[in-house]
Amino acid sequence: MAEISEAMSAAVGDRHTEAVENYRQLLRTDPNHAEVYVNIGIALKAQGRFDEAIAHYKQAIYLKPQLVEAHYNLANLLKEQERYAEAIENYTQAVRLKPDFFQAYYNLGNALRSGKRFSEAIDNYRQAVRLKGDYTAAYNNLAMTLKDVGRIGEAIENYREAIRLKPDYAEAHNNLGIAFKDQGRLAEAVESYRRAVSLRPHYAEAHNNMGIALHANGEHDRALECFEQAIQLAPDHAQARWNRSLVLLLKGRFTEGWQEYQWRRRINLATSAYPHTFDKPRWDGKPFAGKRLLVHYEQGLGDNLQFVRYLPMVKQLGGTVIFETPRSMYGLLRAFDGIDELAEASPGRPPDVECDSYTSLMDLPGIFGTTLETVPADVPYIYADSAKVEHWRGRLCGSHFKVGVVWAGRPTGPNEVLSLQHRSCGLKHFAALANVAGVALYGLQKGPPAAQVDELSEQIIVGNLAEQFDDFTDTAGVIENLDLVISIDTSVAHLAGAMGKPVWVLLKSDADWRWLLDRDDNPWYPTMKLFRQRRPGDWSEVLSRVAGELRNRVDAWGKQIDG
Repeated sequence: MAEISEAMSAAVGDRHTEAVENYRQLLRTDPNHAEVYVNIGIALKAQGRFDEAIAHYKQAIYLKPQLVEAHYNLANLLKEQERYAEAIENYTQAVRLKPDFFQAYYNLGNALRSGKRFSEAIDNYRQAVRLKGDYTAAYNNLAMTLKDVGRIGEAIENYREAIRLKPDYAEAHNNLGIAFKDQGRLAEAVESYRRAVSLRPHYAEAHNNMGIALHANGEHDRALECFEQAIQLAPDHAQARWNRSLVLLLKGRFTEGWQEYQWRRRINLATSAYPHTFDKPRWDGKPFAGKRLLVHYEQGLGDNLQFVRYLPMVKQLGGTVIFETPRSMYGLLRAFDGIDELAEASPGRPPDVECDSYTSLMDLPGIFGTTLETVPADVPYIYADSAKVEHWRGRLCGSHFKVGVVWAGRPTGPNEVLSLQHRSCGLKHFAALANVAGVALYGLQKGPPAAQVDELSEQIIVGNLAEQFDDFTDTAGVIENLDLVISIDTSVAHLAGAMGKPVWVLLKSDADWRWLLDRDDNPWYPTMKLFRQRRPGDWSEVLSRVAGELRNRVDAWGKQIDG
């Protein structure tokens, strides 16, 4: 039809208003022409008139249910509006009507993946590449979905196929790097990122990801260069800025680090980085006499224990200090200097308290201008309840050198942000400590890893006391009765340090920023000693060194007692 060709020509030429009018003229003569409704929908979508476009696609389907183009275009628009269930329904209808419609299988996979229906998404991506063997975007998205479900090896195979078909596919090189990084294949990850940025020099995300891999490999200066390159290319790249802050803090450049640390509030993965929202102004560190200030909990329990030391400094500036914290810490902090009221932390919503302003506990080091030389490190600043100390003293009787051990932390952080991966070395590695004469090991482990006690001989560990803990007052009561705590980077290590008790912390090769670089002490906790992995993943060597140190400590302790 000549009339339809003319209308479509107007649409192609971005004369969308004219195109719509031309199509409407056609409908006046043939109101049942389904294809015309599809074309009007396309033109309306181009104008941003999405609801009208959807209505026209639906009218086309009403007039001609077997019109594949109507289902497909409707599904595309619904997917863009994140109406995934409706989009899936229409993509499914499109491929039912046209079984060789590879683009529809691909986009159905995309909608299913966005709806977290990963297994179905994988099936549809596979169908897309069966129908079109050189469909590089489908291979790439298939690989991403395989990675989503932890099938990293298969993901790598499909990224490589996408790259074989399209060697200059920068996104696939970047995604392959992420998969290598997740497998701990850091050199290969860096090389993949390097290839991505050579193909697309302005690829800020790939520069950021290269920095993450270099950081994990201990190449912190090069990592910093990558983050700075990403920021130069995209000044509002929040993840790169936050990652940069963590490297600066790791290197002891606190002044710059605290400033960049604020970018965690703007990361798209805010539910992990900074999930808090308040309708009050943020506190700027100025005196607040007569006002109520909410200081809220953020990130892990260890962060809580590390940074509550600032609350007395906050209190000196004015009025009422309300501290939001998980209920498990109420007993420990109820009488803490600097806290007037406690508020329970609840996931997904702010505490139900009246306040004039708020701040995060993690903002306080920056507010008070903390440098390496001015870390407030007077310990102890947390004390065990005397009744709990007496209760647990009777449970830890005996003449052995008493050591509390923690062998696993909790998973943290989004994958492509500088955060610790699962901090765990496994209780089996602590067997080296059980061989030190005169030592009794007591478990302080919470959560599923506590079950590892059942897998080992009672000769290695006396038992896991944490199974009987109600809250942190019990943990503190036990720690007060121990001669030493040896722990992975966990809240127990922070608690022992805050109590001024001897504590040895076992650190991954890519340890968190608070432990700094290349030192076995820590300015935040004077009674703490750090034992770092010399090779990524090698805990046996770390525990061998710890056993030697423990043997020396027990010998000195024994001489002191005999003395």
